[in-house]
Amino acid sequence: MATLIKRPNSPFWIAAFDVPQADGSTRRLKKSTKQKKRSEAMTEAIRLEELECSASTATGANGSKAYSILSEAAAAAAKGELSEARARELLARLCEVSTGETLKFYTVRTWAADWLAVKATTGKPATVRRYTGSVNAFLAWLGDKADVKLEAITKADVRSFRDAIRVGWTAGKKAAPAKKRGEKEDTLRRTAKTANHFARDIAGMFRSALREGLLLASPCSALEKLPEDDSIEREVFTVAEVSKLVNAAGGDEWQSAVFSDRTLGTDTRAARSQDWQGMILVGFYAGARLGDCARLTWGNLNLKRKTLSFMPAKTDRKRKRLEVPLHPRLVSWLQGRNIGKDDEPLFPVLFKTSVSGNAGLSSQFVAIMDAGKIDRGTKREGTKGGQRAQHSRSFHALRHSLTSTLANADVSEEIRRRIVGHESAEVHSGYTHHERETLARAVEKMPSV
Repeated sequence: MATLIKRPNSPFWIAAFDVPQADGSTRRLKKSTKQKKRSEAMTEAIRLEELECSASTATGANGSKAYSILSEAAAAAAKGELSEARARELLARLCEVSTGETLKFYTVRTWAADWLAVKATTGKPATVRRYTGSVNAFLAWLGDKADVKLEAITKADVRSFRDAIRVGWTAGKKAAPAKKRGEKEDTLRRTAKTANHFARDIAGMFRSALREGLLLASPCSALEKLPEDDSIEREVFTVAEVSKLVNAAGGDEWQSAVFSDRTLGTDTRAARSQDWQGMILVGFYAGARLGDCARLTWGNLNLKRKTLSFMPAKTDRKRKRLEVPLHPRLVSWLQGRNIGKDDEPLFPVLFKTSVSGNAGLSSQFVAIMDAGKIDRGTKREGTKGGQRAQHSRSFHALRHSLTSTLANADVSEEIRRRIVGHESAEVHSGYTHHERETLARAVEKMPSV
């Protein structure tokens, strides 16, 4: 039982108690309670005695170390010296004793850096670039708060960031004022879909922290999604417009709007024009996306079975391969080419060309649309250093045109879905004969362009 003693010239009571040792003996300890009142000192003496007795009976070196750290924390608390930084340091030591691993305390900025580093090794380059842009924008929005502890971020912080993105906020630029009743829509406003994309990326960062045990709850878990009723509705190309696109791509005049005449030979121009004709046909008749078209090789084709099989980049993690029947117009174009080996590009001049950029695939397709006098369906003009232009028609509209044309030909919704997204477990087994014939007949209802 602990007793209290007083020492000359000390205002504090001293706790004296016996602590049993592992060899059966006892050890007399004396510790200051740091208390001046006898009643409070006795309470502290009993607590110290219990702590030391537990530490002495703990099995193994780790047990003694753990109780020693706890005792240190208790002493600091009794002195009023247990600051947050001190508590974190003691907790880190305790965790290292228990697990052998150092406990890390993250700020928003340091966790963001770690999370992006992991994504850089596991994600696609385009996805990593998007994550990086969203996270850097979030850190810029937080300002000094980006250097506070990770758990200090609230749902209100994420919501205010998303709403700022919605009204056109950009790092380093003054936020656009909110629209007042009766005023026209602010030209710097982004769509709700864009704002939701930013919030979704930030939510992914906090979900990872939650899985790592760094947070008890994510500040994004209950964040409501903005209604996306202001998003642009994609329009389609008519069959006549697709025919114009193919014809425009066949000429080489459009290339002057993208490339320097001095850097292009006649052969390169002709080859690029021919490649683009095939790209447009594949986009229209197979519903393939722009980047997927550019990556096709002759190995993706089976001219005997008249099918095209490929794994869309958008869903390649799911390992889902699509197998699409070839339209006679596309077969005719392919048969006019010099058939290459399986690993050779179907469109060699455009193979793996970047989709974005001043001379990227998207810019080239825009030049073809302009040459064919095809309206892009501009919904919002872009501004220098400000908002991005928005258009309702791009290469992706060919995919929508496929399903729209099939619908106009009375092809059922189920068959339309299977044509643009049929999953084939094995390329060579593909469809059953009945399925292949059914889908092929549906594709053949598409008019030739």
